[in-house]
Parts: sequence; structure tokens; C-alpha cells
Amino acid sequence: MHENIMKFSEKKNRLRLLRGASRVFLRKGYAKTRMEDFVEESKIGKKTLYEYYSNKEEVLKAAAEYRQSKAAFKMQRIRKNRFLDFPGRFIRMRIELLDVWKPSHFSLWKELQDQIPEIWRMVKEKRVQLIDREITYLLEEGKKLGEFRADLHPDLFIMALLACSDAVYQSGECPTDRRAGISELDNIFLYGIIRRGNEDV
Repeated sequence: MHENIMKFSEKKNRLRLLRGASRVFLRKGYAKTRMEDFVEESKIGKKTLYEYYSNKEEVLKAAAEYRQSKAAFKMQRIRKNRFLDFPGRFIRMRIELLDVWKPSHFSLWKELQDQIPEIWRMVKEKRVQLIDREITYLLEEGKKLGEFRADLHPDLFIMALLACSDAVYQSGECPTDRRAGISELDNIFLYGIIRRGNEDV
């Protein structure tokens, strides 16, 4: 019983630490972040922090995997939600992706890509394993249902989603106008580019 309580407490502390670390990395970037920032943000003791992770690189890897696993789980629930028709699930997943691809994330990704490529590769590989996999599953289902073009390549589609998200967020629009732009992207993707219906695209 005592051992179970200890395991629960450790899991709770780790989650609190990883959530706090995610906020710090997104706010300050990788280079400017210190181990002490995680202590302040998550209210975890310094000794406890170093028992879990010996440096900020390990914290970043764990925090990235935590966030990506959480996002992938949400998208999996959307993909398997049979109370929504296929277009509804596709749009829900697109909205969920906005929480993964925010401007602060782009800044951090760019920093990692330029300055610490080995960590960037690890983060990207994990994203492909978890998040991109769920997108691919939904796209393949759409192809089987006749909603999407049979020659649609999931990897190219994901690249287009990333590029469009970046462009919308970098446009300088107010949040309301940005939301309208994002809705228009949904229309383009779902009804303009990839949906065949009875017509050739």
C-alpha cells in the first residue's frame, strides 16, 4: 500500500514537472532555460528534480514526449468517435492540431532545428510516431470512404498543414480574424483540395 502511494506521488510530481517545464521552454526557449526555472515553475524541490533528470536536455525530451503523447491520445479519441461523421472528425482533428502547432512551438522548434539538431531529430521522430500516425490513420480512412483522393500522400498533407498553420499565425491578424482564416483553411483542405465527391479534382 505504502509503495503504491509512493508511486502515485512520484507520477504526480513528474507530471507537474513536465507541465511546468513545457511552459518554461515555450516561454523562454531552450538556450535561456535553466534547471532552476523548472523548480520555480512547477514548485518541485531541486533535489527531487535532479532525482528525475540530470540536465535540461533530459527534461526537454521527457516534456516533448509527454506533450506529444497527450496530443496523440486526444486525436485518437477524435478519430475513433463514431458519433461524428467523417468530415466532423477531420475538422475536430484539425482544430486539435492548432494546440500542437502554435507560434510558441514554432519558435522552439526553429531554435532546436538550428542549434541542437540532434534533439530536434528526436522530437520530430517522436512526433511522427505519435501525432503524424494518427493523422495518417484518419487520412487513410478518408481514402477508403471515398472522401479523399486515392493518390493523397499523408506526409505531403501533413507538411501542408504545418505550413498553413505557420502562415496563419504569422499573419499578424487578431484572434477572431485568425480563427476565420483557419476555418477557411478547413474549407480549402476538406472541400477544395482533397474531397473528390463525384467530380475530379
